[in-house]
Amino acid sequence: MHNTPDLLDMIDGLISAPSVSSVNATFDQGNHLVIERLAGWLEPLGYRVEIMPLPDQPGKANLIATLGSGPGGLVLAGHTDTVPWDEGRWKFDPFRLTRQDDRLYGLGTSDMKAFLALAIEAASSFDASQFREPLILVATADEESSMAGARALMDAKRPQARYAVIGEPTGLRPVRLHKGILMEAIRLRGQSGHSSDPSLGNNALEGMHAIISELLRWRAELQAEHRNPLFEVPVPTLNLGHIHGGDNPNRICADCEL
Repeated sequence: MHNTPDLLDMIDGLISAPSVSSVNATFDQGNHLVIERLAGWLEPLGYRVEIMPLPDQPGKANLIATLGSGPGGLVLAGHTDTVPWDEGRWKFDPFRLTRQDDRLYGLGTSDMKAFLALAIEAASSFDASQFREPLILVATADEESSMAGARALMDAKRPQARYAVIGEPTGLRPVRLHKGILMEAIRLRGQSGHSSDPSLGNNALEGMHAIISELLRWRAELQAEHRNPLFEVPVPTLNLGHIHGGDNPNRICADCEL
């Protein structure tokens, strides 16, 4: 008998370990507390635990825990980080598991710390001596921002398994396809000047307007050319997510980033 916490206690333990990842350094945090708690639960269950620190990112790491041995295997994969939280929109403490009306509340309950606890709970009754291939639990960092954890695993070519289940929330329906994602930025540099004489400058914000028009035209072309009915949204999506330019209403905008 192993002294592993019960399911709700494990979820609470993960929720209470802040691990926000963000492209904004003000909100960005490490995930080492989550990784350490997972390792502390997995090792007594017989898993071989490897913690992989991310290069040049103090306090951030991936975890690979293996039960059984041999080639192939089944991966149960999830990420340890969460998005930032808006305190004004939370009714409960985001870092404490709260149960109300048969629902669980806490930052990361659905996306996706609870899955890591569920995976440990589900596998706790398995007899590893009966495995023909190993069971591998993977917990990554920075899924919500840079994907640095997944990139590190790809660079290391780890793990080399046969199958994988990714515990992202899908409404309890198996999902076998996932769209890829590409995030890019466009930066324009113009010439600043006083707005009283626009001819003396070159407005980067106006140039970005032309680029946005072209991107929207390109999006329409992509959606006309590509369609896959297996996806709930069957066409490619292109989101213009953030724009910043200029520093004062009476100055010609010299720099703009989309």
